[in-house]
This record gives sequence, C-alpha cells and structure tokens, in this order.
Amino acid sequence: MATPSDQPGWRPDPEQPGMVRWWNGLDWSDTRRRADDDVAKVREAAEDAARSSTISPQQVAKTTGAPKNALKAASDAVVSPALALSNPFAAAALAVGIIAVLFGALGVLPAIGLVISVLGLVRSRRLARDGRKDTGFGRSIAGLVLSLIGLVRWLPFIAALLPQDLRG
Repeated sequence: MATPSDQPGWRPDPEQPGMVRWWNGLDWSDTRRRADDDVAKVREAAEDAARSSTISPQQVAKTTGAPKNALKAASDAVVSPALALSNPFAAAALAVGIIAVLFGALGVLPAIGLVISVLGLVRSRRLARDGRKDTGFGRSIAGLVLSLIGLVRWLPFIAALLPQDLRG
C-alpha cells in the first residue's frame, strides 16, 4: 500500500535549500524551481504537499523562505480532510443509479438516486467555481440518467401497486 510520501509532488529539495524538487513517487527528478518565485508556484507546491505528503504548508514556506503573503496563500490552499474526496455525492449517485436500474426497489432507489445526483451536481458546481479540476460532474450526470432510467423501468410495477381507481 502506498503511503502519502510515495505520491508524486513538489517537495522541498533536500539538496538545495530554498528550492522545491519534483518527487515522482520513486525517486527525485532533475526538475527544480525556486519555491518563492511567485505566490502561485508556492500555492501549487503547498497543494501538492498537502495532498501527497506529510509536510505542512508552514514547513514548505519555512524551508523555501517564502514571504508572509505566500505563507497565507499556502495555508489557504490546504484542503480539509472532508473535502479531500472532492465530490462523494457524485460517486454515490453513480453507484445508486446502477443499483436503481438493476433492482429499483419499487422506485425507492431511483428516487434516492435522483436526490443524490442533484446534490452531486450542486457540489460539482461549487467545486468548479473554486477552481477544482475533479468536480464529479460527469459521475453526477451519469447517476442522474441511470436513476431516471431506473425510475422509468420500475414505473409499471409502481402503477400496478396503486388502487384501481387511481390508475384511471
């Protein structure tokens, strides 16, 4: 099992203080850059460190000698553990959508899938607005379509359960 330190990312260069170096997951590459070239690069290094290392943004800023505004930018870039899964509603919508098509449970699972899909779409919009790349939009749409198919597939069974006078 891979540990966070095995994940690729920009890390403080062990050989040259004030520089960051690309760790490819197995070995150091020859690619280096000054960590304090600009705030965007420091933020990118801090995001990579937060996702794939045990190094904190404060340590990145301290090792690179970054200015205080870069330290703030690095701290702002840290993603909380709750947001690390970017969009759990999207994955749940897809899973429930697949199960809804197969089993349906008399329309209950497709209805739940529709609700979860809408939550996934709302979350993906918020993630896109925040500049995240993996928003889960596609998985949410797939879950929505599958849930709709599941609902349509199970409608005859639901209609058969209704009293005769309501069926028309």
